[in-house]
Parts: sequence; structure tokens; C-alpha cells
Amino acid sequence: MNLRRIICIVAFATIATARAEAQTASPPPGRLQVSVGAGWLGGAEFGEQPANLRTASGNPYRLFTSDTHLGGAGFFEARVGFALARRVAIEGRAAIAKPELQTTVSSDAEASGSFTAVEGIDQYVFDGGILIHLDELQALGLMPFAIGGLGYVRQLHDQQLVETGHLFYGGGGVMRELFSRPQGFIRSGSIRADLRLNVLSLELDEDSRSQGSVSASLVLTF
Repeated sequence: MNLRRIICIVAFATIATARAEAQTASPPPGRLQVSVGAGWLGGAEFGEQPANLRTASGNPYRLFTSDTHLGGAGFFEARVGFALARRVAIEGRAAIAKPELQTTVSSDAEASGSFTAVEGIDQYVFDGGILIHLDELQALGLMPFAIGGLGYVRQLHDQQLVETGHLFYGGGGVMRELFSRPQGFIRSGSIRADLRLNVLSLELDEDSRSQGSVSASLVLTF
């Protein structure tokens, strides 16, 4: 067997192997994820605020005391994510909730007892951040992840007063795959559970407020 024949055989075997690998190799996993879900947003305490009037002698005179609490509420969310690597993704989220702001007025100098004023709020949140899959902690088909990011908050009080601000969030959760396929428009489907701590800073409030949230969503990967 001369050298030319050996080269031809090696070349033919290489081409045949490459063709076989191209036919059997699976395509790369999907990178785009879209999810929709719902959850519960915890309440926040604004604390007790006294309303004092300074007298002619310079001493404060208590008119009344107010205690404000932002109630918990359900919310709906939609999320879009893009995988930068196997373990790292960026994502953006939009959420809407309708909590109630409850203010209890007591110690009124001109009336006895106390009363509570309730104000409806439409709260819109747009945030984005990073998601990191914790592969080393995967168990029982559950993939843990950690999340963190920042966002924009817009609150509409009784359809009139608009208040805006920003938030920072951090937390984590788990994902469980429902199905997966190598080809097709939808590559996989999963369910996702999130637990977050949201720190809000609003323009009319001097202090930051913390709100916990929990949610579940259906995730489709394209």
C-alpha cells in the first residue's frame, strides 16, 4: 500500500466521521427565556409619626399621631432572560400589584378614639439583574439559583398622586424542568419559584423600606 492510498483512506475516514458527528450532534441549548407568573408581596411599616404644634412658649403641643402601614398584596409578573453562559443569565422583569396604604390616626387633641384611612395604590415595578445557577447544589431535580439587581418603582395613589423611586433586590429560588427537547421552537419548559428581599427608596419617603416577596412562574426556553 503506497503513501497516496494511505492518505486517501485517512481523508475519507475523516470526512465520514465529520459527517456522522454533524448528523448526530445536538444543537446548542436555547438562550432566550420568557416566563409569566404570580406571587405575594409582603407589607412594610412606615412607623409612627407625631403631628406637633409649637406653642407661643416654645413647647410642642401634640395634635395627633399617625401610624402608617403598607399592606401585603398579590402581584402578576412577566420576565425575559438571556443566557450569557451555562450558569449565568441576565433578566428583566415587569410586575404590577395593588396594595393598600393604611394610616391609623390616634391621640387626636380634638376628638376621642382613633380612625383608619385606607388608600389604594397601583404599584408598577420594572427591574433587571443577574441570575447564577448553583449547579453544585442541584438535587431531586431542583436547580437552585441566586439573583440580584435593581429597578424602578412607580406608585399611583388613588389614580391621582404619582410617586416614583428605585429598588434593590436579592434572593434566590429553584427551577424544575418539565420537559426538554433538542429541536423545535420551544426547547424546554420549567417551573420557577423565587424568594426575594426588595429594598425600596421612594422620593417622598426619607427612609428605605424592605419588602419580602415570593412568586411562582412558568418558564419557556427558546
